[in-house]
Amino acid sequence: MVIQLEKPRAPRAIGANMIRWWTMVTIAIGLVLFAQAVFAGAMLSGFDWARPAHATTALVLVGTTLTAGFISVFTLRGRRNGLRLGLLLLALAAAVFVQFALGRMAAKGTNVIWVHLPLGVLLIGLAWGAVAVARRLGGEG
Repeated sequence: MVIQLEKPRAPRAIGANMIRWWTMVTIAIGLVLFAQAVFAGAMLSGFDWARPAHATTALVLVGTTLTAGFISVFTLRGRRNGLRLGLLLLALAAAVFVQFALGRMAAKGTNVIWVHLPLGVLLIGLAWGAVAVARRLGGEG
């Protein structure tokens, strides 16, 4: 019995428009995460509009990041750095969900701000890491 192994397939090329699109998507996610920090600061400064803005943006961010993660996993998995971007976005979505849950707990009086704030800093770092991966789509590294 002879077992013939399939040749590994080379990752498919990716167009400049797709790289640009995913870079814009990840930049938008990073900017919305940064806006969350602005809303949090406004909330702590006593602006009444900041709490609903912070909460609504967080909910939108969970859905958007999760959707972008799934779409990128399915559309980019055969491309260089495509699966990496998808998994990073899904990990970011999970972390954003945890952050959202901690925020809800804090709003109800649970003492979790000490975790919520540093996790927000980590999320911004992860988001800009996703931007770096999106810029390398189809290339080496």
